[in-house]
Amino acid sequence: MCDTMVALGNSTEDGSILFAKNSDRDVNEAHELLIIPGKKYPEKSKTKCTYIEIPQSKSTNTILLAKPFWIWGCEMGANEHGVVIGNEAVFTKAKVRKEPGLIGMDFIRLALERTKTAFEALKTIIGLLETYGQSGNCSYEHPLYYHNSFLIGDRKEA
Repeated sequence: MCDTMVALGNSTEDGSILFAKNSDRDVNEAHELLIIPGKKYPEKSKTKCTYIEIPQSKSTNTILLAKPFWIWGCEMGANEHGVVIGNEAVFTKAKVRKEPGLIGMDFIRLALERTKTAFEALKTIIGLLETYGQSGNCSYEHPLYYHNSFLIGDRKEA
């Protein structure tokens, strides 16, 4: 399982915010670091996530992603407004959906692209879950299906 942590400014000696995450991907799933500049999009544009297309927002934020090479989304990232998000695989007795859909890593990128605060990111992820649900294979080398939890932070809250 991954490990994710955040310490807000009221917990650090100098008031800085710390965010950290490790990733327990398979050994052949190399991560890449990408900076993707913000952009404006024409009305009715679509964005191709890992498995499905969904409506694109009118504009996106500049984002920094740490992502497995084959996934559109990311394991962790930050945006130009200081929002940070990391995910954790959650294995429960709850049934997982296997058809292609949005995977947990897609939710992170979509929230980072579209929001300015941790609370907005939370609302965005909830809205995407309500609209599209969560489904799809989350492994490059073998079938692996799971739910995700997210640690979301910004300069004020997590």
